[in-house]
Amino acid sequence: MDKKIGINIIIEKERQDSNIIFVASSPDINVFAEGKDIDEVKSKFIEGVKHHFEAFPEERGLLVKKEKVEMPMIQRIFL
Repeated sequence: MDKKIGINIIIEKERQDSNIIFVASSPDINVFAEGKDIDEVKSKFIEGVKHHFEAFPEERGLLVKKEKVEMPMIQRIFL
């Protein structure tokens, strides 16, 4: 059985013409997805990760952590 892995995901809200879309990316893996709402973009991102690991199975092993790792903090700042 494969070990479960945790992948950090960043979801950003963007305007595309007159529509609002959500874009998911990760600093851990080179996968991107977009959707019309957060649930859709998360679902598409997970599917993208599954396809990525099918194409590059060795990358899954690089993300398996044996110890608990703190998640990065993402914060918006205004200058």
